[in-house]
Formats: sequence, C-alpha cells, structure tokens
Amino acid sequence: MGLAPGCVLQNVVHVANCHEPLPAHAHAAHLWHAGDFSLARNHACLYRQLLEHTGQYLPTIDSPMFAEQAELLSTSTDLAACWLALSLSPSAYGPEILGAALFELQVPISPVVDALLRACDATRGHPYLTARHDASRQAAQRHIEHAIGRMLGEPGIDSSAAVARIERGHRMSMHLQGAWHAAIARHVRERLLDPTVAMVELIRRKSRFAVGYHNRLKLADRPFDDYVVQDPEHFVRDLAHSRWIVRGHPEQSLLLTRLVAFGGPMFRVFSGEELDVMRAWIASLPVGASAGPSTNSSRVTTSTPYAQSVPREHRIAEREPVRAASGKVGPRELYHRLLNHENNSTVFDDARAFAETWLARAAGIAERGPDALPFADYTHERLRHWFEDRALHQAQSYAGPGQDIHKPREQVVEEAVQLCPMIFVDGGWVQRWTNAGHVETGIGTLLYKIFSDEIGNGDTQLNHPNIYRDLMRQMGIDLPDFRSRAFAMSELFSEAAFEVPAFWLSISQFPRRFLPETLGLNLAMELSGVGGAYRTARDELRHYQFDTRFVDLHNTIDNVSTGHSAMALQAIELYMDAALATASLAASSTQWRRVWTGFRALAIPRRSWKEVFAKPTYTV
Repeated sequence: MGLAPGCVLQNVVHVANCHEPLPAHAHAAHLWHAGDFSLARNHACLYRQLLEHTGQYLPTIDSPMFAEQAELLSTSTDLAACWLALSLSPSAYGPEILGAALFELQVPISPVVDALLRACDATRGHPYLTARHDASRQAAQRHIEHAIGRMLGEPGIDSSAAVARIERGHRMSMHLQGAWHAAIARHVRERLLDPTVAMVELIRRKSRFAVGYHNRLKLADRPFDDYVVQDPEHFVRDLAHSRWIVRGHPEQSLLLTRLVAFGGPMFRVFSGEELDVMRAWIASLPVGASAGPSTNSSRVTTSTPYAQSVPREHRIAEREPVRAASGKVGPRELYHRLLNHENNSTVFDDARAFAETWLARAAGIAERGPDALPFADYTHERLRHWFEDRALHQAQSYAGPGQDIHKPREQVVEEAVQLCPMIFVDGGWVQRWTNAGHVETGIGTLLYKIFSDEIGNGDTQLNHPNIYRDLMRQMGIDLPDFRSRAFAMSELFSEAAFEVPAFWLSISQFPRRFLPETLGLNLAMELSGVGGAYRTARDELRHYQFDTRFVDLHNTIDNVSTGHSAMALQAIELYMDAALATASLAASSTQWRRVWTGFRALAIPRRSWKEVFAKPTYTV
C-alpha cells in the first residue's frame, strides 16, 4: 500500500462526472496522496525513498518484475489489489470506495509499519512519516466526509443501504490490513526468528539452479540433485548432520570455509545475505544433537511471493495485448459508450481500433502541410526553438481588440454549440494519469496537474465544462445530459463535433501504449489555447455580451512560460531525454515521429483513397 497510496480513489473522478460535487471532493482527497502535484511530496515517491534508505530497491509497481522479484507475502497485495479492483468500477462500488478511502485517511500508515519506523533512529524522522501524519490529512478526510454526505443526500437513494455499503468498505479494509498484520507476525515468528526455516527457504529458492552440478553426490543415500529440489525441508535436516557442517560452529564448517570460499566449487554462488543465513542456521544448531527430524521440520512454512501463486500462463496472458475490434463504431456511439464504459465492457477494443485508425491517418500526413514534422532528428534545442517560434507566431496572429466583428451572433452561438461535445470532456486525453504507477512519475505529475486544472482541482466552480455550461445557458441553449444517448444523437451537433472528443476518450484508455502520441496531442491541445484563436473568440463573445470566462481562463493557464503549454513541452523533453539516453539515433527519431503524430492528431485527419483497398494500420 505504501507504493500505491490513494489508489482506491484514482478513478472516482473522470471526464464523465468531474463537474459533480461528489467526485470533485474525492479528487481533492486524492490530491493529498499525490502530494498536490509535487513529485517531491508524492507519498508513493516518499515511501520508495524510505525503502531505498533501508536498502530495499524494488521495480516500479506497474512492472511485471515487481511481483516476481519482491519478497512479498501472499497477503501483502490483498488490500492494494482489493482497492485497485474497486477503483475500476467507481459507479458500481462508490460507497465501498468512500468507506475504504476514509479508512486509509484514518489509518494512513499500517500500525505495524508505523511502530517499526518510529522505533528506528534511522527512519523516525523520515519525510514519509511526516507527510502521512501531516495536519493536512484532516482536510483530505473532510473531503471524503463531504463526499459521503453528498452521496447520502442524493435524491432517491436508500441511505441505510448506502451507509451499510460504506461501512462494508471500511470494515473490509480493516479486515484485510488485520490479516496482513497476522501474516507478518507469523512470518516473523516462524521464519525470520527461526534460522532453520530461513535456511529451508534459501534452499527452496536456490535449488532449481543447483540441478546438474551434483550428479555424483549423495546426501543421506539420496541423489543430491533430486533431494534438494523435491524435499528441501528434509534436505536441510540431513545437511545439518553431514560432514560439511560443524554444528554450532559456522567458522569450522566446510560449507563456509571451503565450498563457498575462493577456489571452492560454490564460490560466489551465494550472496552475502544468503551466507549470513547459512551462518545463523549453523550457529543455531545444537552441538552433539543426534540425527533425526528437526523439531521445526514438521511445521516449516515458507512465504509464497504473489507471482509464484499465479500460474505462469496466466501471468503471460496478462501482458499480451487484446486484439482490437473492427473499428466500425462511429464517433457518436463511441463517445457515448466511453462516457458510460462501466456499462460497456467491450468498448475498450473499439476505442483502441478507433485510436489506431486515427493515428494511422495522422502519421500519413505527418510530413506534409503547414504542421509538417519540423525536424527529423530530435534535440531539446530544436524542440525549444520550434516551440518559441510557434508561440510567437500564434501570439502575432491576433488582429487586436480594435477590429470589427463581422461574424453574426447566430454563427458565434452555433460555433460554440458545436464545441460542446469536446469541451464537456476537457482534459479527457490525460484522464488516466491519475492512476498508481503513472502519477508518481515525472511525466505523470505534469499530466496529472494538467488534468486536475481542467476539471477544477476539486472545485466544481472552477471546472472548465461547468463554466462552459454557464455560457450555454446564457446563450439560451438547453442540452440533455452529455452522458445520455440523447446528447450523442442530438441533431444540434454535426458528426464532426464528436470525432476529436471520441479520439481523446479512446487514446486516454491506453496511457502507456500511446504515451508518445499522447504527449504530442497534449502539446497541440495546450498550444491551441495560446495566441490568436482564443483571443479572437473572446472578442466575439464580448461583442455579443456573452461570458468570456472560459476563453479567458485558457488564455492564462495555457501560457508558454509556466502554464500548460510549458508543462506539455517539459513532458515531451522528459520522454525524449530517456529515449536519447537509451536508444540509437534512429530509434529516438522513431519515438519523436510518434510524438509528432500525436501533435498532428489534434485535427481530424483526412481519409486516404487507399482505405478503399486496406484499413490503415498503426504500429507501436
């Protein structure tokens, strides 16, 4: 749980509900776990720093290696897995999620871990402890309490049933944490404090690597290679009575003085920590004890890492991509399904097919037109130079406030209406960067900040779609709920009005797969708020006495100095920096082309005549 704080809340807010108070409160609480957009204060980052401070270096939690390499008890992932599972269905399990979130804020650190950290001089003052117990936690807890109050006050809700479900989420979290505490206690008592069990675990872990090297050896009249693999408990018992061990005296035992020493047949086979386990085991053996079963042999229990408890074929299947669907779902229907994805379990295949087709078309024109690829071989200097020139050009494109407005009022209103499907999902292209494994990265922090700003940082009055809804009401436009089929099929909107937002929602479902494309799209989107377009729109709205808050807001927060445009640029630099450091020039250029494909994908790409003969494909 230390590496996935707040994960139960990670999907409560999304573009389909970010304008509502309950999800906004949940998002505000999640911001606390994420360190309020600061990587240095992100609680997952602080916990990783704590682990590394104590000598524990683990892979990232979204890596398959995490479960396979980390010495995790089978119960260590239960609570986190439960919370992550709940987070996938925030509409279906809203009460349980809020109950679990309340528990996490009431018990921000496992009592066992908390006590151990406070008892150790090296960790007592660590920033992780400070952050999790900071007074600001009370504000986060109040947000969850407000969210619960909102839920119980919703019209038509059975408040008694809702309270029972909230309590269930709280009790379930408490139970799973308690089960982990009990497992830890058993683990310490039966393994860490028992050198024999630690030795059995060591042999069990290493035995498969020993097969084939001891063909002529026997232990207790059994072939060594078979014995060590098939029965490690009795192997250790008989090893204790072999000529390689002097019971109670590791410094005299041939296992340590000859076999694993320099020049011995097992030199460097065991790590320093593993040799310490051997020494402790030999030292614990009673001197002169007769041969026979160890008093511990009948109760030897070993921890099973999570990865070993899952069949390998299942773990492989988890990493294999799901085949894309036909891609025949239109943008209106896809828009509706993705905003209601919990009720449309197959929509993600359609989303991937839609995104891949869109990107294939964008890639086909990446080197043509006014927004052609500005350079083939990427450098930070070239990107910065292009960025500054582009921002200056867009700023200079503004004709100025003194120009006459020739566009009729009806056209201004019509253009504003056509933007509704897009603006109501503002920030949708980065909505999944709230998730554990993403938000604690440098790129993730930037994209999380952008998304949070778009949805109001937990304040519905600052929510961009809500501000635009106010404009629609001022214009006299009455719209159905944008999540409804009536909205998606409304004749108020053209088919084209749904194409870009359907692409945003589609690409957002695959934040890792389409990361470079998302970064390019993000830059294009944020730069579109800089310069002439929004300033001209402001003049047109003001001319007809309409509210200009929406365009005014984007003119400021998207600025190229410290705003969203600057963050979008920095995210690309971070991504390409890693590519330049680890890949060849050709490979890094390929990544740069993927970024630029995303940039070109903001505009609706034209269909090629070649699609008559073959569907466009996009390879990542």
